[in-house]
Amino acid sequence: MASDDSKPLAFEQIEKVQIDADKLQEGMFVCELDRPWTESPFVFQGFMLTSQKDVMRVRECCEWVYIDVKKSVRFKPGQPGNPVTPTSGEKPLFKPSFSAIAVDSPETPGKQHGFLGKVSQILKKGAASHRDKDFPLALKSSVETRVHTNKLVKSIMGEIRLGKSIDTPAAKEAVAACVDNVMMNQDAGLLLTRLRNKDEYTSEHSLNVAIISIAFGRHLGMNRKELNVVGLCGLLHDMGKMLTPLDILNKPGRLNDEEMEIMKRHPADGREILLDTREVMDTVIDTAFGHHERLNGKGYPRGIGGSEIPLYTRIVSIADVYDAITGDRIYRQGETAETALGILHRSAGNAFDESLVIKFIQTIGTYPLGTVVEMTNGEVGIVVDNNPRQRLRPKIKLLLGHDKQPCKPKIINLNTNPADSIGEPYAIKVSHRAGSFDIDLSQHIQSYIKRI
Repeated sequence: MASDDSKPLAFEQIEKVQIDADKLQEGMFVCELDRPWTESPFVFQGFMLTSQKDVMRVRECCEWVYIDVKKSVRFKPGQPGNPVTPTSGEKPLFKPSFSAIAVDSPETPGKQHGFLGKVSQILKKGAASHRDKDFPLALKSSVETRVHTNKLVKSIMGEIRLGKSIDTPAAKEAVAACVDNVMMNQDAGLLLTRLRNKDEYTSEHSLNVAIISIAFGRHLGMNRKELNVVGLCGLLHDMGKMLTPLDILNKPGRLNDEEMEIMKRHPADGREILLDTREVMDTVIDTAFGHHERLNGKGYPRGIGGSEIPLYTRIVSIADVYDAITGDRIYRQGETAETALGILHRSAGNAFDESLVIKFIQTIGTYPLGTVVEMTNGEVGIVVDNNPRQRLRPKIKLLLGHDKQPCKPKIINLNTNPADSIGEPYAIKVSHRAGSFDIDLSQHIQSYIKRI
């Protein structure tokens, strides 16, 4: 893929040098990380590695860092044993997940157990915190883009059914707008993927997978050009379904074996559609063809696995499964984000790339904006903000009392350990499906927009 035009320099007046974390030594001065300081556990923005423990802490958090040569006491650029970044200075497209994420380590007493305990450890290693100060403005822009893009997707699908080709320039333009919105405020774009209309599942699903893939790619460190590609992969990944008979595609129940075999043709159909479409790159075609392949070789249509599945396909596959699990279908309600992430986590290393699943959990978080949550005291509300350093302690707008009757809305921040009316600390008991307790997320989104 084409790399970003604004590449970081490997040297700045022979003071700053990029180095892989596994090559770090005591005496080196770390002046910059491979992520924002606010997304790391370090208090000081620049420090000397004075012990092997310091070295290990950085290795657990980062894949590479910049060191200040002048402030380092044991590093001299160019000497044997002191590798530096190639002169091209290019960042890798994808940096694998931290090897030290202890997803299977013993649980600390007093901490969350089970899947939430594991998620807590994962989130602490790399919480996604792409925010913008003006959330309502970003949300308004995302809503406008979503309405336009959803109409375009439905138009594209209709054209395919009529045997016409895809308007590739229009699709690319729509994806570019989605990328702009995610870059402006990731949370706003992801929040809108929680709005569901089961009668428009196929078109909404394609749009959601595009937005989720863009947010996921951003967390992986992709530049804008790469985000446009992964977004287009997500938007067009299911176009083959337009050749699937409508009585099977819209069946109000589970498919039988014969119907499932017909449904399984859509990746190959999608490949053929995109091969006949002008200005569609091979990566997008490969993703449409391979998004149901699995790491263990038990997917379809080809049954390939491992390194045979390209990175972009792996990314879109995870986004596709997550949105399919959380989305409402004609025959069932969508599951919670917590449930979907749990399913992906159990499949990590088997069906899906483990390092990518961990990164995906960091991208989404257990309680995404708009999640309906019930507190231990019975009160109910929706998540309105996340704490970047404490993703399991979000801000919540309480809407229902312990008797499940409407109450005066109140916002609490679990990160400050608030107490209820009888002095008991607030804590989340369970998250619920979208629309539970007749809570209409769209009304709350409109209340955000009205603040502009």
